[in-house]
Amino acid sequence: MDSLLNISAEYVAIYADRYLSNCMALPAGIKDTLLRIMSSQGKVTDLNISQLMHLGTHKLDMMNCRVSDSALQQIRCPQLRMILLRGQPSITSDGVRALAASCPGLQVVDLTECAAVTDEGVLALAHGCSSLEVLSLWGCSAVGDAALLALAGNCRLLHSLNLSGTQVTDEGVIGLATAPCSNSLKELQLARCRNLTGKAVKAVLTSCPNVRIFTFDGCPLITDQEALHNLLDPDKFQQVSWTVY
Repeated sequence: MDSLLNISAEYVAIYADRYLSNCMALPAGIKDTLLRIMSSQGKVTDLNISQLMHLGTHKLDMMNCRVSDSALQQIRCPQLRMILLRGQPSITSDGVRALAASCPGLQVVDLTECAAVTDEGVLALAHGCSSLEVLSLWGCSAVGDAALLALAGNCRLLHSLNLSGTQVTDEGVIGLATAPCSNSLKELQLARCRNLTGKAVKAVLTSCPNVRIFTFDGCPLITDQEALHNLLDPDKFQQVSWTVY
């Protein structure tokens, strides 16, 4: 039965434009299969996403697709737990704000290289999705301390955070290291954060006891390598990387 369902979904996915008007009435299980297939093929768009999703949709992987804020504004999925939007240049803070308002249960959000997302969008996520556990803002060059401090203050379960290539400073990282989520944090990536100094790194190493993966390579203001090396516990970390200047 499952193989027959997959074959039928594959067929509909190939000719999606022909059957778009009929997708709304499909059972949730068939929609899930169709959404998975079409996402992998890059066929989910602003025009068809509302027909493919339902109130119980749990995961949405859009990394192979090309969508804009319009797609996020159509999502009405209170059960959505994971959304992957890596490399979507047309996603802005307006779309992220709409997403946060309609999907409060989000736990995993990937906004890697969504360069149009700013502090405003991340603030909406921090305040609207307090169950966030994994968040990637790698390459979101307009994101800074306001976003980081909001995440630190509102997302107690956050355990994986990628801020590489953002504008965060010592103030934001120190705020993160002294917030309640400092105990749940296991992975922190700060590569190419050009505003950081050794103060931020020291705060993480001394105040985040469960961090196991920590990267801060490509940060030119972090120069006191010997002092930082003395703080590293080789038995604690699975991965640590930085650049010697």
